[in-house]
Amino acid sequence: MKKSFKKNRIQVFLIILILLLSTKIDFRFDEINPGSFVDDAEYYYHSQTIGIDFDLDYSNQMPDTPNRNLNKDDKEKTLPVHSIGVGIFAAPFLFLSNLVSKIIDFNSFVSFNYFLYSLVPIFYIFSSGKLIEKILSVNHVEYSKLLLYLSIFGSGVSYFAFERFSMSHVYEFFGTTFLIYLVTIHQSKTRFQKIILEIFIPVFMFVALTVRWSNYFLLIVPFFYKYLINKDTENFYKKFTFIFGFFLGLALFLLHTKYLYGIYTINPSDIFLQVESRISNDYYRFFDLNRFFENIIYILRAAFIINFSQEFGLFYFSPILFFGYFSIFYFLLKGKFTSFLIVSLIQIFPFFSTLVLNNPGYSYGYRYMYSTIPVFIILFFISFQHKNIIKNYIFVFSIFAYLSILFFESSELAVLSSDYVTNSFGLYTKYVNPTYLSGILNSFLIFDSYLNVIFTSFLGVFIIKILSHITEPYSFIEQFRPLTEDISDLINNSLNFSWSMFTVLILFFLIISLNLINDKT
Repeated sequence: MKKSFKKNRIQVFLIILILLLSTKIDFRFDEINPGSFVDDAEYYYHSQTIGIDFDLDYSNQMPDTPNRNLNKDDKEKTLPVHSIGVGIFAAPFLFLSNLVSKIIDFNSFVSFNYFLYSLVPIFYIFSSGKLIEKILSVNHVEYSKLLLYLSIFGSGVSYFAFERFSMSHVYEFFGTTFLIYLVTIHQSKTRFQKIILEIFIPVFMFVALTVRWSNYFLLIVPFFYKYLINKDTENFYKKFTFIFGFFLGLALFLLHTKYLYGIYTINPSDIFLQVESRISNDYYRFFDLNRFFENIIYILRAAFIINFSQEFGLFYFSPILFFGYFSIFYFLLKGKFTSFLIVSLIQIFPFFSTLVLNNPGYSYGYRYMYSTIPVFIILFFISFQHKNIIKNYIFVFSIFAYLSILFFESSELAVLSSDYVTNSFGLYTKYVNPTYLSGILNSFLIFDSYLNVIFTSFLGVFIIKILSHITEPYSFIEQFRPLTEDISDLINNSLNFSWSMFTVLILFFLIISLNLINDKT
């Protein structure tokens, strides 16, 4: 590691700089306390109850929280409506951080448990990148590491690693990637190892489903791999061991829904519609055969909005997902109907989630589609990277998409509206921005946007902490702009963030950097 660092110190420095700039402090400096029922909090409560409390009793995380008595058998039981999968994947890290924090006093206004929890999605997104590298290498595919990581950073999912970390999307991304990896390594194993994998792969499908119940496409990932990646792969669905593992995984999934919610179900609407009844009309419209042709027009219109509207259109803000939609039409026109069907089935459930919501997702981008990103990254490198138009498009627009994530909320033009406005789907609602594309382009021309990008990141924290050793930061900054409450809080939080935690962050990014520049996969 020391030799690698000396040889590539400039690259390491630049990667750490980019990671510091990308890692935002907004949510990381606002620790989640008990009693909330926003999405971010509920995922954190799952992680706490498993990793620290070693139980599934949420009474200390959600005391007297309204609208969360979701258990059909026990109405006194308070539960998160959001699924438990994030807690399963994050719990080992919280267990570790809890042990460390009992030994070391980090002397910071943010607890070490919460701080380490905020880094877990960054770990998983880079772990996913390394797994994709291994998948491509096993299949003897030459690839550009730069283009691979650009396609990840410019997909939209990186926002949920570097900023809004306590959401499910990076965990979904990892779950899909790891499942494909398990299928990939099956062929090279011994017979006994193959049997273990044939049981474990379908069990893991259902573990990954606990992150987001509606990601049913995970159940056909072995089909995807056999018919679109490596035709020499065995047909898992004919194997008794796989079928046994499937029913074992299904049983475990149903037991967890029974324990938590009092019902056996794999349908998220059974739980979610109890607290989100406003979307029920758009959910049930697709089961009304009398509206068949109306629904076809509705779907086509929505597909155009999702791909090309200013409001996070995939063409501009997630090129690898736009490629996924392109591949559907490519396979259809080429007469590759099996490939067309498989890719369509992978797309349909995330697409359906967006249709029901009539919204990108009240956050950054079309987040319900991010679980499919690994599928299309691998498909691109396996079958399409030789097409220069597609390759150059993904390269250029991934850079633009990554910059758009950096500049998200950097100016008033690039924020989600806190007032009611009409979004691209025609829905009158909050937390949308139907002119996000033009807003981002204009934000690039505003000097304050660059200051906001820097000083809402850990790079800004570092600058303020260093500045405090030279001069008084409040007085210094006041020379350039008025000290608003937000700016004062930012300076105060940066100063109160401990150097020991910052050192942990730098070491973490150093390890990532050295792994990225290491050519061995």
